[in-house]
Amino acid sequence: MSSISSIDTSIYSGLLESTTATTGRNAPEAPAVPTYSSSEAENSRVDLNNYYSNIRPEDLLSMAGDNVVRSAQDLDNVMVSALQNGYSVQDACNIKMAQTAYQANCAVYDSIIEMSV
Repeated sequence: MSSISSIDTSIYSGLLESTTATTGRNAPEAPAVPTYSSSEAENSRVDLNNYYSNIRPEDLLSMAGDNVVRSAQDLDNVMVSALQNGYSVQDACNIKMAQTAYQANCAVYDSIIEMSV
């Protein structure tokens, strides 16, 4: 008698009989999707007066510039780490993500400069 044949499978026969298969006929109904009427949207108005009044353009430009500098440093750190680790697949993904973040921050910085002119 092998070790596989000595396993007691009698406890599983009751489980197979008690479960019911879900077919197209006895499948559970799809969950109801909540719908919102236009009257509900009108009742929940938000006052956005002076929402942007406390933002100075200098602060916005300096924050965007700081983000560009930080993302450039992150890109440099990721590339140095990749060289030290032997450039694995994870390093390549990290470099691509850091490069994308750097490009996005540069695009935001450029658009802030264009809007402030």
